[in-house]
Amino acid sequence: MRKRQNAQERKPVILDAFYDAIREEGIENASVAKVAARADIHPSLVIHYFGTKEQMLMELVDRVLEVYGQLIGRLPKDGPAEQRLLVILSTIWGPSWYGAVALSVVYSFLAIARRNREVARRVDHLYGRYRRFLEREVHAAKDAGIIRSKDVSGAVSALLALSEGSHYFRHHLGDNEENHRKAMIRAALAILDASPETLALYEGGFDCGGVDSP
Repeated sequence: MRKRQNAQERKPVILDAFYDAIREEGIENASVAKVAARADIHPSLVIHYFGTKEQMLMELVDRVLEVYGQLIGRLPKDGPAEQRLLVILSTIWGPSWYGAVALSVVYSFLAIARRNREVARRVDHLYGRYRRFLEREVHAAKDAGIIRSKDVSGAVSALLALSEGSHYFRHHLGDNEENHRKAMIRAALAILDASPETLALYEGGFDCGGVDSP
């Protein structure tokens, strides 16, 4: 006899099934019926726990954004400035960031954010947090003399564009993951106008791969 599950146990299973459906079939085809089939439950239970597909989407968006929020929270906030900067860049272009959420799910959410104000608000909140963190770290790196960028805000905007764009285009450029990652970190250091000492530290082999996934 199957053990009865409460909402706290059941909802994560349903959200996992919804995530997999979006990843494999796209948001438009991730129907309540398909999600229920993946979760091995009756469709009425999906409605019981979430009310509507849109509410289920909001909860999945929150969960996915929390994954990135936790990654941002794990980035180093102390230690030698040069090493801290390189760890941050290695994380942004590292396996924990690339593998945190399926690319098809990320871009489904970004597309939805263009027409759904509530999803847009959630995404904007995360990007705002990400940007503030980067601006803080770039200012600290400049104060420490390890970068020489004259326009911190512009440099951070360029880093964000490089980060988001490279995550998508890396699948179309033909480079292997490691070569792509190193090329992007070098490009980021060029955007920041890194000092010769910082460049030497990176080229000398300081490349930790970034922080681990939460």
